[in-house]
Amino acid sequence: MPPPRKNKSAAPPREIQPDASQLEVDEENRVRHAIVEAVLSHRLPPGTRLVETRLCEAFGVNRSLLRRVFVRLAGEKVIELQHNKGAIIAQPGPEEMRQVFEARQLIENGIVRSLGKKATPQALEAVRKLVAQESAAYKAGEWSKWVRLSGEYHLQVARLLGNTELEDILRSLIARTTLMIALYDSLGHNVCSFDEHNHILDALESGDNEHACKLMGDHLHGAQVKLQRDSSPPEIDLVALFSIPS
Repeated sequence: MPPPRKNKSAAPPREIQPDASQLEVDEENRVRHAIVEAVLSHRLPPGTRLVETRLCEAFGVNRSLLRRVFVRLAGEKVIELQHNKGAIIAQPGPEEMRQVFEARQLIENGIVRSLGKKATPQALEAVRKLVAQESAAYKAGEWSKWVRLSGEYHLQVARLLGNTELEDILRSLIARTTLMIALYDSLGHNVCSFDEHNHILDALESGDNEHACKLMGDHLHGAQVKLQRDSSPPEIDLVALFSIPS
């Protein structure tokens, strides 16, 4: 019989090094997220100029990466890229806000009116849980979370209809109005009321879609007219805002 083979000790697993391109994507996402969060929490008011040198210093990134982030944010209408002036936090004008809210009115009123039997008690209960989270975030002073959940409520209602094309269109409009609320609403001022959210669900649950439609229309109109604008943005120390404490 042949002699038994000696077991070779297993080589230790090699540590997988992250791909350089993935690291760069992660850095872009980190910078983008930080800027968006600063906008949602009112630390970057409308019209604030984003100075590249200061942001590069704050985030520890190069200008090439920062400019890619700027392009993404401009596409999302979080910032405006001005020729020979650089980037500033977006300043949606009254007419732009009117048109975007009008588009939401037309789409969401149609969705609510068409829901019918698709708005089952079970489906509506899932949306109520989201409203409870929204209320808790507001009461805890978690403004950016509250703003996001407020927008998510409207998407959840749209999903009840089961029309993904409408949902995709509405998602873009909600992103824009969420930004407008974040930019122009005073902190702690309940623009998109979670109480009104529940009243709409109550009407849907009772089968009164026309009343739910009216409530949704009043709700969106109220959110639009309550927005306050400030034409004189303060000077923001970008390094102090974004630098990680040592």
